[in-house]
Amino acid sequence: MARKLVIVESPTKARKIAGYLGPEFTVEASVGHIRDIPLPKDLPAELKKGPYGRLAVDVEHGFEPYYLVNADKKAKVRELKAALKEADELYLATDEDREGEAIAWHLLQELKPKVPVRRMVFHEITKEAITRALANTRDIDSGMVDAQETRRILDRLYGWEMSPVLWAKVRTGLSAGRVQSVATRLIVDRERARMAFVSAGYWDVFGQFTPAAQAGDSFLARLTSLDGARVATGRDFNSQGELTSGATQLNEAGAQAVVAGLQGADLRVQEVAEKPYTRRPAAPFTTSTLQQEAGRKLRMGARASMRVAQFLYENGYITYIRTDSTALSAEAIAAARKQAVELYGPDAVPPSPRLYATKQKGAQEAHEAIRPAGDHFRTPKEVAGELHGDQFKLYELIWKRTVASQMADAKGFTASIKIGAPLSAAAGFLAGQDAVFSATGTVITFRGFMAAYEEGRDKDGEKGDDDAREVRLPKLAVGDGLTARDLEADGHSTNPPARFTEASLVKSLEDLGIGRPSTYASTISTIQDRGYVQNVGQALVPTWLSFAVTKLLEDHFDWLVDYRFTAKMEEDLDDIAAGDRDRRKWLELFYFGDGSKDRRGIKDRVDNLPEIDPVVINSVPLGDGMRLRVGRYGPYVEDLAAQVGEGEAPPRASVPPEMAPDELTPGKARELLDAGSDDGRSLG
Repeated sequence: MARKLVIVESPTKARKIAGYLGPEFTVEASVGHIRDIPLPKDLPAELKKGPYGRLAVDVEHGFEPYYLVNADKKAKVRELKAALKEADELYLATDEDREGEAIAWHLLQELKPKVPVRRMVFHEITKEAITRALANTRDIDSGMVDAQETRRILDRLYGWEMSPVLWAKVRTGLSAGRVQSVATRLIVDRERARMAFVSAGYWDVFGQFTPAAQAGDSFLARLTSLDGARVATGRDFNSQGELTSGATQLNEAGAQAVVAGLQGADLRVQEVAEKPYTRRPAAPFTTSTLQQEAGRKLRMGARASMRVAQFLYENGYITYIRTDSTALSAEAIAAARKQAVELYGPDAVPPSPRLYATKQKGAQEAHEAIRPAGDHFRTPKEVAGELHGDQFKLYELIWKRTVASQMADAKGFTASIKIGAPLSAAAGFLAGQDAVFSATGTVITFRGFMAAYEEGRDKDGEKGDDDAREVRLPKLAVGDGLTARDLEADGHSTNPPARFTEASLVKSLEDLGIGRPSTYASTISTIQDRGYVQNVGQALVPTWLSFAVTKLLEDHFDWLVDYRFTAKMEEDLDDIAAGDRDRRKWLELFYFGDGSKDRRGIKDRVDNLPEIDPVVINSVPLGDGMRLRVGRYGPYVEDLAAQVGEGEAPPRASVPPEMAPDELTPGKARELLDAGSDDGRSLG
């Protein structure tokens, strides 16, 4: 009997696939990449003094990389070669993305098979999908391999040229990277905005209103205009605490005057408006949106959600998890519609299937959205005995989103009511002005997809898809009288921009076109492990170390942390994958530049760096003569305005590691200095 060897990446996937194939198939796992560009110190002795010696990439001759089988994969390669000797055919069944295509190519280069080789791809691990994949093999895609290899070489050039600069000017052991440095800058920029933020105070008035003819049927309304002018809310102020619109800023005295002037007032409905409301379901999950929603709804970090998703994929519960596509196959659409009808009734689906177009430029090659595996979806109830904890929660989230994506729109109407009355003499300086309160409610008359799923949103002040909660207002007409109770003047302060969470950072990176969603989890993990970012609850708080690293890159390598330039790199890699760009010329431009002043390569910039003062790079002015320094043993503050003798250091005090950068005001720095001056020790 002819023997056929199938190689996949993971042992779990190998076991699952072996169960679907006949006895003539042997399924082995490569356990990820078998070889890579080594560290220069691991090169063979004869290569260490040649063109590969410094980077393990020959930058002078077409950026040719040197590959070496990883030390921990040598035994695995021997096993695969032995299995190949017993085979008549080789099926390379690694994932159908750039990394998977590269793994297949490396296997081909290292195993050197003398039997027919077939590239086998699938997006889910089910018997039907594996059977289809066997019947539709192809050749290795050289464009995808080129793009992956270019990305790998680019990361080597970037990291090995930039990291030594950080070691010399900031701290040893640090690293820089194409995506991690930009992600860090995003987080630092948000913290800078918080540090520069000036809060503004404003007041408003709320109350419960009851129709005179419908006792007990009350609703909440807010003061929205006074004497024809809109009352200011938080969105009317800029980050410097300045009013930027023509709205009226209400202070405490004005708010209390409104409350006093409405006691016993003849409140009447001034306006009633009603309009239809329609809401469409969200598209099925991509890698990015899955990470975002798992963060919002399940409190799972990007790394945790991808780890659980990988388990679900390898065990045949969901389709491939690294995708930018929102498209579903015809079989998946039919399965989702059938299940929606079975669970929610025939009215739950629209007459025609929903088709979702992928908006992301250069979406992951040929993939579907993330969905339950198979041509018939297993409900959460059916897998409850097999999946536990986060496994079950994530599967349920994916199932709900997929089924809901093929369901009918939610329908209803929104109603808005304006209530007003002139203020009485008790309002003092506001007497006679017309106070208008507004209330808005949404009534859902047909839940449609909302019966299965509603998308979450980040708590960062952005308008989200779940704003339309069902709030009912009483039926009222213009001129109807109302009574007010619990009128309350309420003071507020404007809030600084919210810090990033892992979910909102993933969204920003994707919106900017930086990196691949499949790499976001590892990027976030890297900046956390390097000490650039720490988690406080769900918030990503930058450390002072990240301020120093970001400042150095901004001051001397601004293009490397420029959001648009980094996104353009990703577009260029897409062009290389499509065969529209020469990778060697592209790498040459990145590394050497084109000889012009405007387009200097990274090597030229590193080799011709101006003198960099580490004190400047590692300092952040706080104001009032106070300065934050990033020292070898941690951050500290110093008072540059203090009177000290010649040659003496200014007073210094360590900054507690739990203190966020936006909390370190000049006043707080003074407190730290005062608290640290009692023990007589000289710090620093």
